[in-house]
Amino acid sequence: MKVADFITEFRSAVADTETPHFWSSENIVRYLNEAVQEACERAKLIEDRLTPAVCTVTLEPNVSTYQLHASVFEIKRVTLRGRPLDETSVEEMDDDCPGWENLKGLPRCFIFEPAAGIRSASLRLVRMPTQADTLALTVYRGALKPLSADIDTGKPEIPERFHERLMDWVMHRAYLKQDADTFDPSKAAESLGLFIQAFGERPDANVQRKQRDRRPPIVAINW
Repeated sequence: MKVADFITEFRSAVADTETPHFWSSENIVRYLNEAVQEACERAKLIEDRLTPAVCTVTLEPNVSTYQLHASVFEIKRVTLRGRPLDETSVEEMDDDCPGWENLKGLPRCFIFEPAAGIRSASLRLVRMPTQADTLALTVYRGALKPLSADIDTGKPEIPERFHERLMDWVMHRAYLKQDADTFDPSKAAESLGLFIQAFGERPDANVQRKQRDRRPPIVAINW
């Protein structure tokens, strides 16, 4: 579905075909962009290992932490010179190898640091590299570029079979608009329920962190 199709279908569904509209095209497309991101994070719809700007990290000597592309919300795999790196956590490293922050050499592990505030997600290496090199990443991400109401031929960057279900989030957000003619919490909740049926519940960041920290300790690495 194209942006124009979403706008037309939405206006028909909510009987907002007469001008002035209760919801502007910009409103609808903003909700649509939210829907794409929500669907990607809930169902991991975009797995990427090919986009250079997203999946390639250039290492610098004596630099351990690298910002990831703003679209990345989870790392699936990291390789250096074709060898996979193990994922670990600050807590695990503190338990297994005190003083690990000062280790230098060929990286053996990585720590994924989720986005916080305006800061995008980052990747922290253990050990700190001493020479230039390149990491290859496989990641789960959101869309690279938001849709625009001005470009009505644009399409959501997820498989076509999921496009129709994005409308449930658009309706959910639309019915939460604070206006006497638009606000309907019952319909908003119903639409959210349909969206959850299609894409699942939103991942809990605290649960995800605890799951990473509970992984079995890495015992094969000689620090």
